[in-house]
Amino acid sequence: MLLSACAVVTSMPQVDLADAGWTVWSGQAVWRPRAERPSLAGELIVARNVRGDVLVNFSKPPFSIFTAQTSEGSWKIDFIESERSYSGKGRPPKRFVWFYLPDILGGAPPPGNWTAEPAAEDEWKIVSTKTGEAIRLVIDR
Repeated sequence: MLLSACAVVTSMPQVDLADAGWTVWSGQAVWRPRAERPSLAGELIVARNVRGDVLVNFSKPPFSIFTAQTSEGSWKIDFIESERSYSGKGRPPKRFVWFYLPDILGGAPPPGNWTAEPAAEDEWKIVSTKTGEAIRLVIDR
């Protein structure tokens, strides 16, 4: 079933966040990929355009850790260092909560086995109750 939900998307369109119609949040994040793994701190850009396309980039300058993007019914996430990519058609899998950050930042509940709670003003804690993956976000205003 998982294989039928994923299709190969080789490339996504280039995004210019300065174009009209994009809402951009930026800040810092601490990401723990799994409960038993160490946390990574870095810079985060989250953006969504008026069509609902999403772009998320997590980096530890000068290196990008991953980029997640949706466009016209397709999604793709590239983990740069490990040279892994996942892609498909339709809604992104709930395990990649990064695609859902614009909704969460807008007050929507997180998908699936995720919890999200404000930790302070402009700060969120997002946790997978299934894997222990955790994200702490601080958005610049």
